[in-house]
Amino acid sequence: MWSRGFILLCAIVFVVGLVTGPVQMLFPVYAETILEETPLFAALLRALPIGLGGISALIGGTLCDRFGRKPTVLIGMTGAVVIGTLFTTEIPLFLWGILCYEGIASGFKTAGGQTYLISSVTPERLGLATGLYFISSTVGNAIGSAVAGEVIDRTSYSTFGIGAAVLAGVLFVGACLFLPRLAQFTDTQRRREGIWKSTLNVAAYLNLIRRSEMRMLIGLRVLPTYYWGSVNLLMPVLIERIAGVKAAGYYGAVSLLFAFGCQLFVGRICDVVGHRAPALVANTIVTLLAFGVAFFHNSFIALQVLGILGAGAAWALSTTIPRFINEFTEPDEKGHGVGLTHLAWSTGFLIGYVASGFLVYISVHVPFIVAGIFLIFSTGIAYKLWWTNIERTN
Repeated sequence: MWSRGFILLCAIVFVVGLVTGPVQMLFPVYAETILEETPLFAALLRALPIGLGGISALIGGTLCDRFGRKPTVLIGMTGAVVIGTLFTTEIPLFLWGILCYEGIASGFKTAGGQTYLISSVTPERLGLATGLYFISSTVGNAIGSAVAGEVIDRTSYSTFGIGAAVLAGVLFVGACLFLPRLAQFTDTQRRREGIWKSTLNVAAYLNLIRRSEMRMLIGLRVLPTYYWGSVNLLMPVLIERIAGVKAAGYYGAVSLLFAFGCQLFVGRICDVVGHRAPALVANTIVTLLAFGVAFFHNSFIALQVLGILGAGAAWALSTTIPRFINEFTEPDEKGHGVGLTHLAWSTGFLIGYVASGFLVYISVHVPFIVAGIFLIFSTGIAYKLWWTNIERTN
């Protein structure tokens, strides 16, 4: 039913999720409890790496369309090997260097992984395949967060970091040996002429940006991801302050396991009814939940419920994105489409992560209220995409 390449890709992103998910989830806690720094310190330290990830995704998209999906995936995987060492040092310069490299690698991983995904399945199965792809990462993040919370609580941050780096190294070797390369195009002359012309300069990306549908898709990535950046920075810290690091780890696990079901459900729905209506519904739900967190952030139960539901809705929205990319791009533009939308994702995450680090000093309410306002605009974009498709159909 599924190709060997797709199955191995899902296995790879699962193990990468085991390593990178808990590091990203618990780094703000690590900064506050071990480094004795503020959430703003964690936000600023991660700011440049997040931006670098968006830029490297553009390069990764070019590499995908020019040299192939597998080499780009492998380059991205090296970030998982490095990121585990983040918890083995307390020197800010080393922390920053590790985060910068992981940020660059993450752009290649996203561009390579999603382009590999689009190329390894038929369009009729892309919705469900996308759900399974993201589920693999989500479940890896969830299990990794739970394990990390237990290991760190029982031993230390450095013990978990060393184990994560070793696991990622073994995975990288396995991917080099067993992940198959994909045939990119059936028309070799088109590949030779079209790809070389579009990848030696920025013309391919400018051509995509000129399309109104791609501009709306960029908005659909930037604006909701502001919320995701705010949640990633503040939610673990808020929960840790109330119930400890173990609770923060288990929150990450439960929220991502819930997202597992949402991704599978939405992926299947996309294959049946299309991806525009699910994107609109998911965006609307995230908007309401963002305002909910703003006004109930002092309640441990409310934080968990709203955060878990928000994670599910946000990941459901992300599940629709590869289908949008596939719809709005030509066969020799898939890598560029993924690279451009990941740059948009990184931009939104960066702004949300850093701005929330500043805004939280005004009040804990404010970062989530601002995120809710951004989400209102993205809901408008999702509505326009949905309504445009209705008019076209009629």
